[in-house]
Amino acid sequence: MKNNLVAWVIGALVVGGFFGFLIGQNNQTFERDSMNEAASMMKDNGSYMMQMGKMMRENGMMMQNMGTQMGDQDFSQKGKELEDNGGMMEERGSQMNDRGNGMMNY
Repeated sequence: MKNNLVAWVIGALVVGGFFGFLIGQNNQTFERDSMNEAASMMKDNGSYMMQMGKMMRENGMMMQNMGTQMGDQDFSQKGKELEDNGGMMEERGSQMNDRGNGMMNY
């Protein structure tokens, strides 16, 4: 009776370990797919941020020039701020894009 119980326990552990292994393998594929999807989204969003930052920077420079031509110091200052914020957004978009590329390589 004691040997029969030990055999059942060992059998249950082997079967449980086998199913646990199979479930773990399936999760790794899911995690890899999720990671690739997240990396792709980061790359796309980084590219959008870079484009938006570039537009902001260019419009800020245009505002500065217009403010200088019109003699409006406040307008020129707002253009400078827009240019600075656009440059920052462009840089952060580039960093996000680089992180996404780094994640895709794994």
